[in-house]
Amino acid sequence: MSKILKINARTVPLESWQPEGIEVDEGDPRGRGHTLFEQTAPTRFGTGVFTSQPAKTSYELTDNEIIYVLEGTATLTLDSQEPVKVTAGDLVFLPSGHTSTWEFHDTFKEIWFMAE
Repeated sequence: MSKILKINARTVPLESWQPEGIEVDEGDPRGRGHTLFEQTAPTRFGTGVFTSQPAKTSYELTDNEIIYVLEGTATLTLDSQEPVKVTAGDLVFLPSGHTSTWEFHDTFKEIWFMAE
């Protein structure tokens, strides 16, 4: 990559988007997102914006995931660990190698980073 990429997380057009491998446990998340950057080699890395409606989903974390919550609240759980409630302004690290459960309590929007 040889240029600066820029979006505004509040106004970027979002397309219908449900990340691969997501299992919807309850509700209809109607996921929407925008990927700003993604690479697969020499190491995997990506970043973008994602939003979800109230729902409960789960998926395997194959990479480390970092999120910055822009709006809404959710409860995140890794495997059988204690749930963690997140809200706007929170910066969260989720380590790879776990099954994650996301319970979105209201409209939720995040900036995400995935890194190998």
